[in-house]
Amino acid sequence: MQTLRLRKLLQPSQVERLLEACATRSGVLPEGAYQLRDPDSLPLELRRVLNQIAETGRVWTCWAYATHIWLFTGEVSLPLSRERRAPVLLINLYGEGGELQQAGTWMTNSEGAWHRCPD
Repeated sequence: MQTLRLRKLLQPSQVERLLEACATRSGVLPEGAYQLRDPDSLPLELRRVLNQIAETGRVWTCWAYATHIWLFTGEVSLPLSRERRAPVLLINLYGEGGELQQAGTWMTNSEGAWHRCPD
C-alpha cells in the first residue's frame, strides 16, 4: 500500500471505523447487537482491559446483546497491510468477564466482508 494511505489508516478515527466495520461484518455479533460507547457503562473487568490498552495506541469498540458483551480492541498492522495491499487489523476479542476469547489478524475480502487471515 502507498505510504500516504497507510499513514491515514493509522489515525485513531480511521482505525476505529475499521474496527467497527470488522465487528459488525465479521459474523461474530448476533443480529440486533448494539454499540456501547461509554466506558463507564462497561463492567469493571472490561474497564480494566481498556485501562491496560490506553497507552498502547489500540482502539476499542464494544457491543452488547441481551446479557452478552463483546469488547474488540485493535490496531493496524503496517507490514501486513503493505504485504496484502489492504488494511489488516490485529484484533483481540474479550468477553464480558474481561477474558481474552480470540486474538487474530483480520482483513476484508473482495465483497467487503471481514474474515480472519490464515496463519
